[in-house]
Formats: sequence, structure tokens, C-alpha cells
Amino acid sequence: MGSRKEFVKKINEAFAKCDTKFIADNVTDDIQWKIVGEKTISGRHAFENALGRMKLGGPMQITVVDFISGKDKTVVEGIVEIKIEPGKIKEYAFCDIYVFKDSDTTKFKELRTYISQIKKQK
Repeated sequence: MGSRKEFVKKINEAFAKCDTKFIADNVTDDIQWKIVGEKTISGRHAFENALGRMKLGGPMQITVVDFISGKDKTVVEGIVEIKIEPGKIKEYAFCDIYVFKDSDTTKFKELRTYISQIKKQK
């Protein structure tokens, strides 16, 4: 399971650096990205388009808080800081569930993302 955890760390680093090629190279053709409460992105082409839009904000800071790994799923919890415009950053808490094609591969077939903006306390 250690190698799966290391792989998911690399995926999160790729998200932070906007390395869309690395991410896209590690999904199945029938990928489902379920952004819970918002939308589902289906198929490699739509997934790659969504990743391309991610680049507009530029690199982001991702802090991983916890990993839970099982036979064909890995769960990541963390905080992401996204640049909205120069000098303005928003923070979000996230939980990503990666569902892998099988227990012997690093290609994931589903990504379920739960995300919520962290409001600043007054």
C-alpha cells in the first residue's frame, strides 16, 4: 500500500503544479470525476479539458492532512489555497477519493471530490 500512497502524493503534487499531463496519463479512458454537489465530468477528453481550465489559476498550495488507503481506493484529506487574482487567495478544505481500476495499477477510474471554502473568522 505504500506505493499507492506515494503515487497519490505525486498526483496531489501534480495538481499543485498544474502538471495536467501527469494526471491525465494516470486515468482510465472512462474516468468519472464527481465534484460532489456540482457536476460529474465523464471521459478522458472532458477530464483533460477540465484539467486545462485548472491551469488558468496557476500553481496552488496543497497541504495534505491525512491519507487512508485500501485495496482499490485511496482517500486524501487536505487544504488547498487557490489564487483567485493577484494578491487574493481562497482556502478550501477537500477530501478526494481515488478509485483505481484494480488493486495492481496506478490508473484511477473515478475521482470523487468533496470541497468546501474555508471562511475566515471575524
